[in-house]
Amino acid sequence: MKRFTGCGLLVATAILTGSPNFAASQNAGMGMGMGMGMGMATKTLLVAQLDAKKVADGSSSSATGTGAFLLDPVKHTLEYNLTYQGLESGGAKSIALYNFGAGKNGDAIKMLCGADAQPCPSGNSATISGSFERGDSRALDNNLIGEFDSGRVYVEIVGGNGKPEIRGQLGFNGAMVMVTNYVAHLAPAAGTSSKGSGTAIVSETHLPGGKTTVFYAATVAGTSGAPTNVSLSGSQAPTSPKFTPQMALPQLQLSLSRDRQTGGSLSGSYQVNSAEPNALLVRRLVSTAKGESGFVVTTSRFPNGELYGALIPVR
Repeated sequence: MKRFTGCGLLVATAILTGSPNFAASQNAGMGMGMGMGMGMATKTLLVAQLDAKKVADGSSSSATGTGAFLLDPVKHTLEYNLTYQGLESGGAKSIALYNFGAGKNGDAIKMLCGADAQPCPSGNSATISGSFERGDSRALDNNLIGEFDSGRVYVEIVGGNGKPEIRGQLGFNGAMVMVTNYVAHLAPAAGTSSKGSGTAIVSETHLPGGKTTVFYAATVAGTSGAPTNVSLSGSQAPTSPKFTPQMALPQLQLSLSRDRQTGGSLSGSYQVNSAEPNALLVRRLVSTAKGESGFVVTTSRFPNGELYGALIPVR
């Protein structure tokens, strides 16, 4: 599986305006101040949460998905990691990026799998990853980067019956404050013999007064049991992370498909005081733990954790 690399902070002042000038300034090599003497990060994390409610022509599917897309407007590349679960008409016929705003259908700009691309996974739940390069059939030019910038690109999964099942707009945290984003590629934890996989995202928005708002989302597929909980992990032995109630992420919302035992989506948000010694913050764990900080997903079969992924800072 291809991993995103890099570390940094995302400040989305230009992104908040939705202006294609953001893409042009990146390609012209213009920096944007972030404070602390740092220049604007080159890459931007775009997040998609897929469900049936976003399908323009309607869908009754209970499937869900989470996608992490890392856009580099200077190198004209887009890396992606997408997990979906619970498709109701068999394996995906196609997964593609389209160009249009929410509520309407647009033209395909990139096939991730299906016709004229690699075959889609055969199962109704899977994780796919790859990259969109400058030399592909549709160039990732400044105009298209501007469409990503303005939130007009979406990802849609067409089920085995040829009808769209789930869809999600690619977006970002548009707060005009410092934001730290993390992506985790979830794989079986040691000793579980699991065949599951997943994609997780954590975003920490640093507010005035020492407060931090945390948003997290994950979709897991092919697990041995239904997902039940999530936690952070700051172990000195990251090869064997375990779920602990003290590290469980609060305000958890579970979304399970009709096939409730093999995956689902988990999300939530909460606010903490950054100065608290036990604040559930990835940034704090990274600074205090000697090992890596990670994301643990428990299931009904593995209450100590079935899937785990190291949380990687992304620009």
